[in-house]
Amino acid sequence: MYENLLRLPYFQGMSKDEITAILDKVTIEFFNHYDGETICSRGDECDKFIIVTKGEVSASVTAPDGSYSLTEDIQAPLAVEPYSLFGHDTTYKRNYTAKGNCTTLVIDKRYLFSEFTKYQIFTINLLNLISRRAQMQSYAIWNYTPSSIKGRIIQFIGMRCNDINGTKRVQIKMERLASILCETRLNVSKALNELQDEGYIELHRKEIIVPSLKRLINEIKE
Repeated sequence: MYENLLRLPYFQGMSKDEITAILDKVTIEFFNHYDGETICSRGDECDKFIIVTKGEVSASVTAPDGSYSLTEDIQAPLAVEPYSLFGHDTTYKRNYTAKGNCTTLVIDKRYLFSEFTKYQIFTINLLNLISRRAQMQSYAIWNYTPSSIKGRIIQFIGMRCNDINGTKRVQIKMERLASILCETRLNVSKALNELQDEGYIELHRKEIIVPSLKRLINEIKE
């Protein structure tokens, strides 16, 4: 258990004795999930600190108008939406399902306040990671818009992802993507096929698969 916790950035810098002292006072639950099993759903109250300690999960989200969706495959270790524990809206923003067998560690939200925040290093780690997410989103909003259609497609996908690692799948009609990019369907189709020919994406019916978002983003910088 100690090794699993220390692998996460939230607990880095804490000693084994400090973690032992916490574990003596709080209830930590472990759950085994099978392929396709729901871990938590969008709209559920985020009243627990959920950590995927082993395996892989799929995180999916659908646009408010239902016209497209995005699914990310993310490897453990992963803390599930710690930013949703606080603020005006304390519900999960995505659906999380097991991709193959995986294990989660669950800590009741109350213990974050009563026990974990007694340790300054944990509080600093948590605030730093939540702040980093907010800063990255701010940078993305003010980042330049690429002039090429390929660049705007890459930016469209990248801005909607939570993690640069893992396979991404975007379910969207060509007409809808063209409308979002303010381009013709023909031009968008041509750009997508070029990205596929270059090995950056895979195209299927109403679906774009990105095996490596990091490699795709590097394309926009060239």
